[in-house]
Amino acid sequence: MVHGMPGIHNLVKQRAVYAWLAFAIPPIAIFGHALSPGTVVFKAQTLGIVLALALTLVCVLLWLPYRAQGRLPRIVVWTMLAIIAAWLIQILRIQADGALFNVSTFCLPALLILLLLKPPSPADIRIAGLALFYAVAIIALISLPLGIFGVMPNGFEGADNGVCRLAALCDLVNNLNRWSGPFGSVNYAAPMGAALIVYGAVQRRHHAWILVSTGVLVMVLSQGRTALFAAVAGLAVVVLFSQRVSQWPNRRAIRVGSVLGLLFAGLMYMLLFDPSLNGRVGIWEDLLRLWRTEPWTGLGSSGITANVEQAQGVGMALHAHSVVLDQLIRWGPGQALLTIAILVLIVIAAARALPTAGRGPVAVAVTVVVAGLVETMHDWTYWSIIMAMLVWSLVSYMHDRAPTVEAEAVSSSV
Repeated sequence: MVHGMPGIHNLVKQRAVYAWLAFAIPPIAIFGHALSPGTVVFKAQTLGIVLALALTLVCVLLWLPYRAQGRLPRIVVWTMLAIIAAWLIQILRIQADGALFNVSTFCLPALLILLLLKPPSPADIRIAGLALFYAVAIIALISLPLGIFGVMPNGFEGADNGVCRLAALCDLVNNLNRWSGPFGSVNYAAPMGAALIVYGAVQRRHHAWILVSTGVLVMVLSQGRTALFAAVAGLAVVVLFSQRVSQWPNRRAIRVGSVLGLLFAGLMYMLLFDPSLNGRVGIWEDLLRLWRTEPWTGLGSSGITANVEQAQGVGMALHAHSVVLDQLIRWGPGQALLTIAILVLIVIAAARALPTAGRGPVAVAVTVVVAGLVETMHDWTYWSIIMAMLVWSLVSYMHDRAPTVEAEAVSSSV
């Protein structure tokens, strides 16, 4: 038990408390943005920005006394350096393009450098994961009543909420729109629900009930179909690397066959029921046609905005509804290839963590990557919730680490 200041000092020396807070920052900052959108609270900065900067400073102070024991594998180090490089390139391109970003952008490289120089222990990485996902669940849950009672903007009244897609739910809630919550868009809220379900599915019983049920609630209210596919992909990883499947002699064939079957089912759904992917295919075609006018450098944010404003065939979309395509169209093939490389390396590192960290990191990474194929959920500008999920999946692969109970059950199959 910790008693008084000496106990707290020993705690921050022995445990990576800074990492616990670092991974909770994005949900807290997002909630600040949602609670007080556009309202200046200090030095021309809004509440969300102030919270992100202040909590990053607290992380630095907690990081200073921490005595790291483990070390990061090369793949983790190089991937984190690649993320910092992608951030720097994007910031320089944004500046050159005359577009805008806020000062909380500097939280991303700062926190990554802290993680690089003094890596958390595996136990602290697990706590950091709980801090991140519980923070997402909490801001989602408290935003519902606060929005309904007018304390903060109502998540059912966002700009892109659209009409209710579920007939039974529509009757129950009197035809309310889809819910974007504190996340700013239904297309951002739904993947949060998917990630909560997938992460919660590999937690112990009480954590699982809380996180999975919250994730289901978020997905039902936001009604994002593409996030449903991401959840299925993540849950497929959870099932295919479960203890039971891992003990089967033909497990590799089952895994490959299952993945191919899911890909085929997804393709059939798209061809038969949603060939336009809710209008995304048209947006991709229009933006790719525009990109061909600047194939090496990309259109930049200003180029996309100008073409949308002039209504030159673009489907009135300011982003490409795909993480990789948006990087290609906005900043060119170099940044798109760097993005692909980072995402692939994160999935590989998280997969290598299976014997020691369990199924959670790779399942979350797969969920985020699949969701990002059809929605621009993140870029390399900010320490966002999605960025934190990706980095958490990445750093879960550690040297000098002891396996978790859950991981020991599947280690023999990897």
